[in-house]
Amino acid sequence: MALIAAMAVSVSSCGNQKKQDEYKRTGIEQMDDGQYDKALKSFNKALALSSTVGRDEKDIALYKASAQHELGKNGDAINTLNGLMKFDADDYKAVFLRGCIYADINRPQKAVADLKKACSLSKRTSLYESAYQTLISVGMDDCAEDFYDDMPKEARASKKVLKLRVIGFEKKADFASALDSADSYLTQFPDDEDMKKEEAFLKLQTGS
Repeated sequence: MALIAAMAVSVSSCGNQKKQDEYKRTGIEQMDDGQYDKALKSFNKALALSSTVGRDEKDIALYKASAQHELGKNGDAINTLNGLMKFDADDYKAVFLRGCIYADINRPQKAVADLKKACSLSKRTSLYESAYQTLISVGMDDCAEDFYDDMPKEARASKKVLKLRVIGFEKKADFASALDSADSYLTQFPDDEDMKKEEAFLKLQTGS
């Protein structure tokens, strides 16, 4: 509803589109500089210049939610994304970002549900990789394993995921599984010198 309210002002198109683009660009620059409070104000101003919900407004709303999340306003960020998804329930970017926020605030069931849905909608290997990395980075190792089992074959075999599995098992001190994962990685990417060193370290840990 916050997103809908932000878009309630009726305006004429051409000049306002240019002004909206300026606010959006300014907001992105402020995000890059870590000025999230200022960025949030810029994105709100940009959204207020439209009475429709098109591609530009969806993009701005995503940036707005990101700024809210960076400010620790996670409830507001989720509300912004919920408002966006009222217009497009299959917006995988919005679903994915909400899943990442749920992961950050330790809501594992909602996080996994959103991340799975977003990846299923997108079908991009890179998104599966990012989702898997998100779950590992917040310590949801069991969720990450369940998520891994549901990944398509090409995502499970990607370089990033294979490397993340080594990291994930090491975090749990499961060195035997980490070694198996390192071996699987090197089978596909035998010239990775860093992983060769990691494999040697894991062999010492497991007495192999």
